[in-house]
Amino acid sequence: MILKYPLWPLIFILVTLAASGLCYAAKANPCEGHETSLLVDTNKHKLWLCQEGKPVGEYKVAIGKGGIDKGEEGDNKTPLGEYSIGEPRPSSRFGIFIPIGYPTQEQVLKGYTGNDVGLHGPYDFLKWLAEVTTRSDWTRGCIAVGTYKAISEVARWVKQRKVAKILIR
Repeated sequence: MILKYPLWPLIFILVTLAASGLCYAAKANPCEGHETSLLVDTNKHKLWLCQEGKPVGEYKVAIGKGGIDKGEEGDNKTPLGEYSIGEPRPSSRFGIFIPIGYPTQEQVLKGYTGNDVGLHGPYDFLKWLAEVTTRSDWTRGCIAVGTYKAISEVARWVKQRKVAKILIR
């Protein structure tokens, strides 16, 4: 069969779209293989609510201003690993605070130090900035969503689903 028009312009357009990310078959499921839990990707600055291996919520987050891989108190780093989470509680500074079980017993034995690591909203006096608060990393090692509404949604879901763990990678 002889084609009337050359195919190279169409191929060029499709390759360009695919390379730019505008054309893709399916979005990867970040929660695949995870039970009901919170999942944080520190590179993408995203928090997912994972329910039976499927994402049911997604939020932009800020992490510690010192980066990742917390090892000692005062390093301003967000810890990596799997941790228990506590009961969400009111916070006068952040709206709601959800404690993260850092350091684990194993980490304590390795000499890791620190406490009061959690998931929370923006500082009360900055809540009017909303999602702008997640554009840079500013916490002392915690994970922060951008709005009081977002942390309320996360806390409500954690309570309803009795979520017991968070994976921070």
